[in-house]
Amino acid sequence: MKPLLFLTRLDPLDDALAAKASGLGYSVLRIPVLATDPGSDGPSLVDRIATLDEETAIVWTSRRAAEPLAQALGAGGAKGRFPRMYTLGDESAAPVRDLGCTPFTPATPARAADLARFIAGRAAKDGIRRVLFLRGDRSLPDLPMGLESAGIEVTSLEVYRTRFLEADVDGLLTALQSEDAIVGAFFSPSTVTGLEQLLPAAARERLHARATVLARGATTASELTARGYRNIFHPDAETGFEPIALSVLESAGVSR
Repeated sequence: MKPLLFLTRLDPLDDALAAKASGLGYSVLRIPVLATDPGSDGPSLVDRIATLDEETAIVWTSRRAAEPLAQALGAGGAKGRFPRMYTLGDESAAPVRDLGCTPFTPATPARAADLARFIAGRAAKDGIRRVLFLRGDRSLPDLPMGLESAGIEVTSLEVYRTRFLEADVDGLLTALQSEDAIVGAFFSPSTVTGLEQLLPAAARERLHARATVLARGATTASELTARGYRNIFHPDAETGFEPIALSVLESAGVSR
């Protein structure tokens, strides 16, 4: 058998990584464990944006939250002007950057709590007293808690909901019975949960011990650690996700 790279989503953003893995001799398995549905506050988003004052910013931490925001802005919610915006990094900013918006992002890979500190450190200079936090139904409280502790008023809007899928994991189960290298990529804590609940207990334990796993960010890496994964890699201040992933694939593929 070949070494395996499994990806816990089905997304064109991963096409380049999948192609590089194939070129290194990997079989590539995409296991979409999540689906995204509209959130309860999504229908009001256009009107909410249209009535924002200059002291209110928009904040989010995932691309899934940015997608309904981009739709609302494109539908005229901004009325010809873009509000001040903050997010974690390039992937979560991409949907609104396509509209010509430039959200503020920390200079290095960050967690939600780091983003809260980043915003709090700029708030006086930027003239920000309040934020709209665009979130999913499974979002963690780190960002709003950090902002509120800094005296910034937070209004949370649920703009998407996450639904777990009954994805096909037969290919991964088969690979776990071999001695070939297994590399997995996780893109949020929810993707960790989504895959874990599809695997029998024995397969989970074998995966934790055998797989080399890539985390899209530090929060996902923390979730993998809590679950018992042994070999975890994620971006640092100098290196982004794709270079780290390619380095791991190159080393894991020749280590067995």
